[in-house]
Amino acid sequence: MARDDGQLGAAKRAYRNAAAEGNRQEQARWANVIGDILKNRGEYVEALKWLRIDYEVSVKHLPEKQLLPTCQSLGEVYLRLEYFKDALIYQKKHLELAKDSSDLVEQQRASTQLGRTYHEMFLRSDDDHYSVRNAKKYFKSAMKLARTLNEDAPCNKATFLKEYIDAHNNMGMLEVELDNFEEAEKILTKGLEICDEEEVTYDDDGRSRLHHNLGNVYTELRKWKQAVEHIQKDINICHKIGHCQGEAKGLINLGELYYRLQKYEEAILCYQKALDLATSMEDENALAGQIDQNIETVKQAIKVMNELKKEEQNLKKLTRKVAIARGTSRERKCLMLQNACVDRLIEKSGMIFAWIKHCEFAKRKKKIATELCDKEKLSDSFLVLGESYQKLRNFNKALKWCTRSWETYKSIGNLEGQALAKVNIGDVLDSDGNWAGALEAFEEGYRQFYVLSLGPLWLIRIALQASIPSVQLSALENMHYSNMIRFDNVEEARRLQVLIDKLKQSKAIDLEPQNMAGDCCSETETEGDDGLSSMSDLSYIPKISKSSSTKLQSRADEEELQDDVPLISLCHSSKKLSKSKTAFLAKKVTLTKPIGTSPRSISRSTDSQAVGRKRVRVILSDDEDETDEVQCPRGRALKSLTEDFATSGERESISNITSKSIPGWWLYQ
Repeated sequence: MARDDGQLGAAKRAYRNAAAEGNRQEQARWANVIGDILKNRGEYVEALKWLRIDYEVSVKHLPEKQLLPTCQSLGEVYLRLEYFKDALIYQKKHLELAKDSSDLVEQQRASTQLGRTYHEMFLRSDDDHYSVRNAKKYFKSAMKLARTLNEDAPCNKATFLKEYIDAHNNMGMLEVELDNFEEAEKILTKGLEICDEEEVTYDDDGRSRLHHNLGNVYTELRKWKQAVEHIQKDINICHKIGHCQGEAKGLINLGELYYRLQKYEEAILCYQKALDLATSMEDENALAGQIDQNIETVKQAIKVMNELKKEEQNLKKLTRKVAIARGTSRERKCLMLQNACVDRLIEKSGMIFAWIKHCEFAKRKKKIATELCDKEKLSDSFLVLGESYQKLRNFNKALKWCTRSWETYKSIGNLEGQALAKVNIGDVLDSDGNWAGALEAFEEGYRQFYVLSLGPLWLIRIALQASIPSVQLSALENMHYSNMIRFDNVEEARRLQVLIDKLKQSKAIDLEPQNMAGDCCSETETEGDDGLSSMSDLSYIPKISKSSSTKLQSRADEEELQDDVPLISLCHSSKKLSKSKTAFLAKKVTLTKPIGTSPRSISRSTDSQAVGRKRVRVILSDDEDETDEVQCPRGRALKSLTEDFATSGERESISNITSKSIPGWWLYQ
């Protein structure tokens, strides 16, 4: 900081001398230098004052071409202040001036800045087709111009090299935001190769940005060693060159990585260091506020982890009770209590991104469902297991278990389950790069709601009272994302957005949270009394009324907790309507909602440093039964999962509904 103060003081003296001499070109240049120093110190408001002086002097006294660096600097500072409209004004003027003067280097710089601004606008919107298209357009243009300069103008290498490196960084950053991590890795690695080929110094800020984003990519891919290596290099470079904002953002990313690994003490230590840096800068209140929020998120995660450990102890007790109750009338009740406990463990492990534990609990749920001979719970367990493997980036296994979930839901006529399974299949395919297959799966999931509308009145009522609207919304939103991001089909995306808005405003979606709460309560409260209560996001799932809870308790006592029900009787189809068809499904609509989301790294703004949503790659030994023959308790062998398992309750067969033809216009009614 002392060095910066010396540079700033010298620059101000040079500015005053130039102004006194009437040397307008030097006056503008030194104003720009002062603005740049203040910008790097994070004092954006003060930097803006000096850059405005540069602009005014240049407009009045200098040739138009002299405005190129001025417009670039103003656009960058407005972007850092998140004044996007002002940023676009100066960045577009910068591009126009560059085109008028046929300056390819400045065109490339202007395109880069425009891409960054539209990228930031895209990050802050849900359905801004315009911003994402323009971000792609300008980043691609910047890359093309940089390549042209590289091939056709070798004499300009000293001028274009930084921009060429940054073009790879920005394209890689955009791929990270679009969840194309393997493609992002290729682009960013190529950027580092260019640095090595051109012998760029170790402490170059372009290198730091590439290391920063590669750290994010490897965190997403669960390649922890590579992630730490690149993030640490980013932090070291920023510290060496005095880039406080970059160093703080690198520490945020390192903190998030530790958070993902459930190393909470290390995460808080990183965040605290980042907070100290952020508070030392003049205009980084937003950054400091985000770090505070991240620290609070980690503290909440610590509480959930402690609850999870207690719940694991409870599961061990319940496991012993099940062993003691084998062959008695209490066996089924003990298994139901164990199932409710596992559901809570699945929820908590998902909230803190402990996906290996999540997978273990999903396998336990599958085993319990098999012992209960309950097809619906088995379908649920398959779906949760698929989610586990998706988060662990084992897409083949994820697809296998989501497909088996869909097949089993189909065998019991559960249209809601089929829809949810299709949405999850689509999500797996999208993560694996099969975008066309993903869109098809999302559309098939949404089609289930048209099928429901053809069904009998009682079925429609069940749909409205369960979590159908949330699953429907999920299908629509995924279809919207695929059309907008994957296929650049703006018209289709807009039509889907209209449907999404209508569904959100409908009365049906208003009914969903209350019934979801009731369904979740029915299993955990009546069947898991000696376990810990599940942790809920109260802003997402409102509490149910006392009278509703009493009714659910009474109904549960009548239908679910009869101690003298032998398990063998459940190997035949039940004709009773379930008290809670969607008890577990309701909780899976958002599929283990994380604690307020992961600690958010906001380093993807303004500095071309991106942070993703962090997925995982790990290979687990798979001890799941690969065959469809499952042993029912008491020794009865079942030939097929689709024939003899009991469901949680179906009133009548609805397979005839799904066979009806669906008009081509169903999607846009």
